[in-house]
Amino acid sequence: MRKWLPILLYIAGIGAAFMYRNDILDWMRNVQNPVLSVGMATVLALFPVVPYKAVIGLFGYVYGSLAGAVICWLATNLAAALMFIGVKYWFQGRARAYLASIPALEKFTATVERRPFASVVLARLLPIIPQTAVNAYAGAAGLPFWSFLLASGLGKIPGIALFAYLGGNGLSNPSNAIIAVLLYVAVIGLAGLSLRSRPNGA
Repeated sequence: MRKWLPILLYIAGIGAAFMYRNDILDWMRNVQNPVLSVGMATVLALFPVVPYKAVIGLFGYVYGSLAGAVICWLATNLAAALMFIGVKYWFQGRARAYLASIPALEKFTATVERRPFASVVLARLLPIIPQTAVNAYAGAAGLPFWSFLLASGLGKIPGIALFAYLGGNGLSNPSNAIIAVLLYVAVIGLAGLSLRSRPNGA
């Protein structure tokens, strides 16, 4: 029972955050305290009951693009570190066995093991990959903590900067918003090509 307690608490946390998600968002709109905001943004990254792109946009709107991006970057990296540690030290054995049982993940796992740093950066860049899944996968795969955290921090910058900018300035500068989106897509494309073109190394 003790081994399952963290999972049960996590599920309960998601349920509580979902029930009070509207109150949380209202609080975020009205309270401009950076420390509390980092804490709340971390909670929402750990318990993803609201699409995090919307959270980043809201912080960009409330604090401005730069400050909102910094708050969300700090929060998501803190959440990533906490989940990585939790999975690695409590559930790594079960998680690795589960990953090994999925044939579709075999090739991806081999790529991550050969180039862990670049793989994490690319996974962070892609908006279609759930970030909690990246955190859990990295912990289960036993990637080096500081390498994972650095790769996460780098990979998060373009996406967080984009959505914070859209939240802070997207409506007032639609042409610049389009340019920002195109730059983001270009960064993803270049990162993907770089990963595919490097046969060796991390």
